[in-house]
Amino acid sequence: QTQNDYIHEWLPHKEEFMRVLLELEAPPDPRNCISCGTDGLYRCTDCLHQPMFCRECCRMTQQCLLFHRVQHWNGEFFEESALHMV
Repeated sequence: QTQNDYIHEWLPHKEEFMRVLLELEAPPDPRNCISCGTDGLYRCTDCLHQPMFCRECCRMTQQCLLFHRVQHWNGEFFEESALHMV
């Protein structure tokens, strides 16, 4: 098969691929902190399964993981953050 054949085979499935990709970018529902159960606004992209944390639990669990990357949910999308901003 040529590259064009592969693209023509994939095109009918592109909406499904986009839906799955966008679901991976959205916070889980419900968006609860994995530690205390309150509203989770932060996630660690380096931790397995990218768990959600509230501000306090994020500080406590990530304080020894200085090289982990934290993202903040701003209501529409996750934006890059840093532990000193949490």
